[in-house]
Amino acid sequence: MIAFGIKYSIDNGCRGDVVFEAKTDELARHYEEDFGARRIPSVTSGGPKRFMLADEDAWALFSKYLSEEE
Repeated sequence: MIAFGIKYSIDNGCRGDVVFEAKTDELARHYEEDFGARRIPSVTSGGPKRFMLADEDAWALFSKYLSEEE
């Protein structure tokens, strides 16, 4: 699902940068360890854990899960 968000970002001129939230601590670890997502501050104090994928990390995930030829 995140790869489709990256594709949408690319298609709309945003270089593949995406921001998303983790609903659980397990997902947060998965995003950091497996996708290389970086933690960013939440909008509100005590809010959900937010992450950003940008630059090479976003392109690597896009390339792994989606083909431009589809």
